[in-house]
Amino acid sequence: MEWKPSSKVFQVKGMSCPSCEIKIENVLRKIEGVIKVNASLAKSQVTVEYDLTKVDIEKLAAAITKLGYEVGGNEPEKSEKKKSINQLLGIGIIIFALYFTFQSTVGFNFIPQVDKSVGYGMLFVIGLLTSLHCIAMCGGINLSQSITYQQTENESKFTKFKPSLLYNTGRVISYTVLGGIVGSLGSVISFSGTAKGIVAILGGAFMVIIGINMLDIFPWLRKIKISTPKFFGNKIYSNTSKRGPFYIGLLNGLMPCGPLQTMQLYALGTGSFLAGATSMFLFSLGTVPLMFSFGAISSFLSSKFTHRMLKVSAVLVIVLGLTMVSRGLSLSGVSLAAASPLSGGSGTGNVAQIQGGVQAVTTTMESGRYQPLIVQKGIPVRWTIKAKTEDLNGCNNPLTIPKYNIQKRLVPGDNLIEFTPDETGNIAYTCWMGMISSNIKVVPDLSKLSTQDLNQTDGNSNGQLSAGGSCCSAGASATRFQGGRVPTDDIQIAKVINGIQEVAINVNDQGYSPAAIVLQRGVKTKIKFIPGKINSCNYRVVFPEYQG
Repeated sequence: MEWKPSSKVFQVKGMSCPSCEIKIENVLRKIEGVIKVNASLAKSQVTVEYDLTKVDIEKLAAAITKLGYEVGGNEPEKSEKKKSINQLLGIGIIIFALYFTFQSTVGFNFIPQVDKSVGYGMLFVIGLLTSLHCIAMCGGINLSQSITYQQTENESKFTKFKPSLLYNTGRVISYTVLGGIVGSLGSVISFSGTAKGIVAILGGAFMVIIGINMLDIFPWLRKIKISTPKFFGNKIYSNTSKRGPFYIGLLNGLMPCGPLQTMQLYALGTGSFLAGATSMFLFSLGTVPLMFSFGAISSFLSSKFTHRMLKVSAVLVIVLGLTMVSRGLSLSGVSLAAASPLSGGSGTGNVAQIQGGVQAVTTTMESGRYQPLIVQKGIPVRWTIKAKTEDLNGCNNPLTIPKYNIQKRLVPGDNLIEFTPDETGNIAYTCWMGMISSNIKVVPDLSKLSTQDLNQTDGNSNGQLSAGGSCCSAGASATRFQGGRVPTDDIQIAKVINGIQEVAINVNDQGYSPAAIVLQRGVKTKIKFIPGKINSCNYRVVFPEYQG
């Protein structure tokens, strides 16, 4: 009678990427009695052929569980679909809550100003400041590499730190080499806004897919696999090669990342292999302390707890992926305008004025927002942007208008941008990374500007993602001040009390009320602002006349 090996199909929960397949296969192959192993991410299954006289099912299941995965029976439970729907709803709420919370508070666009005047020491500091971004983007990758080293019993303390050390060493080498390559290219090669946008869209979509797979809620999505060749993956994850995290760190340098792109542009501007490599080396060193600590701590945690942390990381990956898609669309010139009005505080300042065959419009640069504007079709535009040194940073500068292939690096003072709109509609303009965007509305005739034109202009001046709409929603009140007129019911005269004139101003989503105040010359004045609702548009009050 011919001997046949036994076969077992395990339902495995927790596989999130092709690397999980390779990791499970390599571990099971090393068990005596295992003949053949095939892990399938798409089916969430691991099929094992084995010699029943040398190994049993319990030992195989235990080996998979030790890696941090959950092992079930031959078929998924019927309740799994219902459970997945409930998980999807809950996770969806969490994702959108995080998305809009970040958008309306700290945002996704904190990147210090980086230019040729920045010293090497400051590059290290910038790395320290942006390492929080690295945790959100690459924390899951870092954790996954630390898990692989929890298989060895009685390991030394150094062995526990080794995966994080190897991973970060790989990152530093990768960043340094890429910096040298980019620096040597100098200004020979450049990418258009559309090309950058396509890269960001593809990268963002890939991140969303990875995040969803990590959450294990759409099994059919697992069929979409973007991975390295399996022979390379086998080398990375093989237990005989303890350099897996090092290789992953090398690949990490290719990740689409905002601060990394900023530094690569800095390296590009050096025009030198040595200077570019040095700048990226110091920047990457700045990111090491937090990333190393994050990975090292996870090495002391159980696999199950670490995988729970990966679930949290998955949500952040999805949020950042959606952010990248939004950025990509903005960089490609796609206007994601929400139906929101011009800021009431800007009055007619954002509507062009036609003089001598040219239409002029002036806006003021702020650190985290761009102002929308309205221009007329067919007439050359002279757009002046007033900027202060403290309002320019590495995110909002330079400014781009993808439709006209314009990229303008802003400097303190007046910055002039000229173009001629040749068709009506909305034209998106954005920062070089697509993180801050706003809208140029082109109308047939400025003299026939309607309330609807004002209310449908993209007020995307909250400095956040272009998909997010505006916080500067003045509503119908925006048209009350059209042409510089202020209604008498929105004017307040200050009252003089004990030699001091006082006036109170209410602050909310509609703007400031009263819109105008009357003061007496030569009398000390106290203005009290009563905050009803504070947002990124109304939180700062500027008195240009008094430089305050």
